[in-house]
Amino acid sequence: MVYRCCWRSSEKSRFEFRGLTCQSDSPSEIEAPSLDAIDRRILGILQHDSLIANQDLADRVGLSPPACLKRVRRLRARRVILGTVALVAPEAVGYPVLVMARVKLERPREEMMQEFERKMIALPPVIQCLTVAGDIDYIIVVRARDIAEYQAFSRTVFATDPSIRSYTSEIVLDVAKWTTKVPLEVASARRALDSDPVILKHSLSS
Repeated sequence: MVYRCCWRSSEKSRFEFRGLTCQSDSPSEIEAPSLDAIDRRILGILQHDSLIANQDLADRVGLSPPACLKRVRRLRARRVILGTVALVAPEAVGYPVLVMARVKLERPREEMMQEFERKMIALPPVIQCLTVAGDIDYIIVVRARDIAEYQAFSRTVFATDPSIRSYTSEIVLDVAKWTTKVPLEVASARRALDSDPVILKHSLSS
């Protein structure tokens, strides 16, 4: 899965997911869609297993299958669910090397930033392009087959780019945690479900 986002306050931000690009306001301006406890439960289950049958999903959240399917479709229509993908093991396809590159632009102005982001989005080895606050402008996450390949990538992409003032590369030695799951306030959702007599009888185990 490739999910790239670039946030900048007071500006429009771009998301690329499965080749789809959309515009969104900055985090402070986004109004989160209203989700009840059942919506959050559905999302929690789907984040764990997106291939679950609708009947099984409906049983686990205490809804009829049609009502459950309607909720899932609504979550997709509202872009709470952005898509469904297969998570591929990088090592299994020959890309075991993971690198975090920290990039500082020469002059981080809008036009230069947009051009830099376009370059990063177009490069398959770049799996994340993150705009950050602080003494650098971007964190670029790169996959490579080996160190030599990343070295060639960095020389071609970073070292020769006149818009880049400096960059550093950090080779990841081990990944203790890597998840695509978004926190869903499970505890509060569970309390809400437990207080609902219609849903109380259904198991909340995942």
